[in-house]
Amino acid sequence: MEKPTIPTLPVRQMTRKKIFAMRLTDRERAEIEALAKQLKLPDSYMARHFILEAVRYHKNQMTQEAAVEA
Repeated sequence: MEKPTIPTLPVRQMTRKKIFAMRLTDRERAEIEALAKQLKLPDSYMARHFILEAVRYHKNQMTQEAAVEA
């Protein structure tokens, strides 16, 4: 059985210069802000962390699937 993916908390990183804009509903934005507030982190920091975590996860899944097909 596959182990469940457990999200990690973000680690402070360097200042960024590029902007990635996305549209959110009021509820989506509120959820991100609420979690960030609980963790005492900026909301943009939380959003970036979870987006990059999802990218790594899916990239890994695609790599594993490609290895099985080969």
